[in-house]
Amino acid sequence: MGLRALRTDMDDEDLVILPGTEDPEKPVPTPAAPMGLWFWAVMAMLGVLILMIIYAQVQGVTRPISVKLTGTSWTLASYADAKGSLTPVSGGMEANLSFGPADTSTLNGYVGCTWYSDTYSQNATAFRLANGTSTLRFCGDPGLIEAESAYLRDLNNVSAARFRSGQLTFYDAADRSLLVFDQAGN
Repeated sequence: MGLRALRTDMDDEDLVILPGTEDPEKPVPTPAAPMGLWFWAVMAMLGVLILMIIYAQVQGVTRPISVKLTGTSWTLASYADAKGSLTPVSGGMEANLSFGPADTSTLNGYVGCTWYSDTYSQNATAFRLANGTSTLRFCGDPGLIEAESAYLRDLNNVSAARFRSGQLTFYDAADRSLLVFDQAGN
């Protein structure tokens, strides 16, 4: 055809001159080649991998995971208040929980001004506390008394325990979070 493009970075075979556009100053590049079989195979594998990751994350949230609690200690991070909303620990409140040695099913701890102890039973889907004991000491701070009461109430309503991302979370029978603990020393 004898037409030459003004751009020097393109070869003549990369240019397609469409009918009616024989202006050499406006060359049209060649369309990209269609994607091959390998491209689509890799894309399908990436899709499957993404679905597997999402499924694994959902399963970790919804299924209880059996955790060996004996000999571990935990510090309270948040608790369900009287309205059922998780509230971060603040205002000088301290609460901890320790599980006894492997040959016992005991736990004990301290919250606000009160020491408590209890026995528990655990399987893959349930965590139950027996009727424990506590010192019920008087605290002068009304905010601390309220938080301590909420903690002890939540502890008595526990029906499941799950471990995820370094935290131990206790749930009630309706699967609502009651108490969230961080492992002590971490």
